[in-house]
Amino acid sequence: MLEPTNGPSHRKLKAWHEAQTLAVLTYQTCTARRHVIDRGLADQIRRAAISIPSNIAEGNARGSNKDSLRFLFIARGSLCELESQIDVCFSTQLLSKEDAERLQLQSSLLGRLIGGLIHYRKQKEDERINPKKPSTQPLQP
Repeated sequence: MLEPTNGPSHRKLKAWHEAQTLAVLTYQTCTARRHVIDRGLADQIRRAAISIPSNIAEGNARGSNKDSLRFLFIARGSLCELESQIDVCFSTQLLSKEDAERLQLQSSLLGRLIGGLIHYRKQKEDERINPKKPSTQPLQP
């Protein structure tokens, strides 16, 4: 793994690391099941999987909460796309129960992390738009 860059970095985000893990698991699963999953579907699954950490990284690098939020929503959309593809593959018996459960477990964890980042970034954006004004009332002892 490459060394993290100085300053704020996507490599410091747990969501990015878990997204990388999901992408690797997805690639490994598609490779192992290449004789069962057709090439077009496997390509689409891999594109959705790699889109998630890519969008987390790009949003984090943009330098503003507004841009970061936009890319986090794109990452979450790609995650939902991947989950749907996993469901279809399992329902059509292209994926084993174990493979599907492993991918769904990782995607569930990642969904919670992305949701937490979105919540955090929304709070920061709200604070930027509506800064809290200091109270004019004296403090009570």
